[in-house]
Amino acid sequence: MIDILAGYWDALVQLVDTGEATTKLLLPFYLSVIFIERLGYFIGHTRYNGKDAFTSLAISAFNTLVVGTLVAGFVFFTVYTWIYDHFRLWEMPYSWWGWVLVFLIHDLFYYTEHRLAHRVGLFWAFHHVHHSSKEFNFTTASRGFFLDGFLTTSWIYYLTPLFGVDILQFTVIVVLTNLFGIFNHTQLVKDLGFLEYVLATPKNHSVHHAKNVKYLDKNYGQVLILWDILFGTFQKEDPKEKPVYGLTKDIDTFNPVKVEVAGVAWLWSQIKSADKWKDKLNYLIQPPGWSHTGDHQRVEDMILEKQQKPLSHALSEV
Repeated sequence: MIDILAGYWDALVQLVDTGEATTKLLLPFYLSVIFIERLGYFIGHTRYNGKDAFTSLAISAFNTLVVGTLVAGFVFFTVYTWIYDHFRLWEMPYSWWGWVLVFLIHDLFYYTEHRLAHRVGLFWAFHHVHHSSKEFNFTTASRGFFLDGFLTTSWIYYLTPLFGVDILQFTVIVVLTNLFGIFNHTQLVKDLGFLEYVLATPKNHSVHHAKNVKYLDKNYGQVLILWDILFGTFQKEDPKEKPVYGLTKDIDTFNPVKVEVAGVAWLWSQIKSADKWKDKLNYLIQPPGWSHTGDHQRVEDMILEKQQKPLSHALSEV
């Protein structure tokens, strides 16, 4: 059994090393699960938003085939390799425990960059597009900003080569975690029992995509939900409160271009609203919802407002 698994692993490494992982693994897997999910919706007589799915796929195609490959991918790989060649502290072995360490490093960095993407105005402007869909399905998984991996919080992965992780090791783990990152964008997979406290399951990740106040800025993990449990950002789905997907202020358009730039347009309007340079800068580094007028609508403000409503109602009846 171990020999069989080792053989599959070697085949995966070879696939990544030859640059064929996208065309022979990621893309076929992605299109297959979209088809299966669509079939599941049809059989279950469940509404499927085709316009939204097309928007997500159009954004994904542009990002992956044009910008992601020709610009962001080339720049990221070049810089990553340069850091590895000049600044690595040691070399990560190609042993089983070496691969486990690479995975843990990557998954922790993913959690960190994802949390920053929600808590820093500039990075949220880029990540905004991924949460702009009112649906939660496999097509949503690849709905991202066109400069992901170049200008966004993906810069945190430049720390990975310092730990001796070469570009092949990094890419193999990225391929595997991306497969899981596709899988956990669906409503067809229900509760997975004890795994809900170990992995970022579809049920856990659906919470992350919800705009309900209690679900905002929760469950950042890509594969392991353990990071969220450890750092206090875990939220299990409440049976009494079904997730409602989308943004707290939805953009209501299926135009891929408008969806792609909506986050940046939002940030630019915020910056223009301030007269002082200090306030303009704060819109870049403060959490989304921060306001130079003091009328904040950050997640913590919305949570506090929701907590105070029952109290205010109770006092009004006294």
